[in-house]
Amino acid sequence: MNIFLIDSFIAFLLPFGITLFFSSLAATCFYKFSHKKDLASAIILYSLMVFLIVYFVSFENNLGLGVGLLGILSLIRLRTTLENLTDISFAFYAITLGLLNASIQNNYIMISVDGILTFIIILLSSQLIFRRKIVTTRVIFDDLNFEKLNDKKSLMKRVEKDLKIKPLNVSIGKIDYLKDSVTLTITYEMH
Repeated sequence: MNIFLIDSFIAFLLPFGITLFFSSLAATCFYKFSHKKDLASAIILYSLMVFLIVYFVSFENNLGLGVGLLGILSLIRLRTTLENLTDISFAFYAITLGLLNASIQNNYIMISVDGILTFIIILLSSQLIFRRKIVTTRVIFDDLNFEKLNDKKSLMKRVEKDLKIKPLNVSIGKIDYLKDSVTLTITYEMH
């Protein structure tokens, strides 16, 4: 009797740990690129809740019942709105991760599928396959110290402080000594 309980506990703990590891990895990467702490923690919770529901309901090898119960529970509407497609894809990733880990019996296949799925979602979220959007704009400063115009480092710090963007390049355009203003061309990466 004790051996059966220990084997059952280990059979539960391994996929639970794998689900926790991969969902935490994806949540960390999501937080790094989106800075949404609440949704990053929800990714972990979604995958673990789906895993627990499907795993314990389908404990008697009745996967259809587990997925059916998950469908009934999915009728509960989320109160928070997801702002963009990346948020939605991470929510679906969390649900898929929990569902797959609860239903796959072979741990090696589970780790392989989770690794591939997590790699794809991290690749898409980090936007490594998409080009960066570089924006160039002109801004007129009227309270700039003309003596510091030659110091590019202090000029970039001033632009970063005043405009709350991290400039890639700042170049000086037209200087109007009558109005005490200078036109700067600022290049920055849009998020």
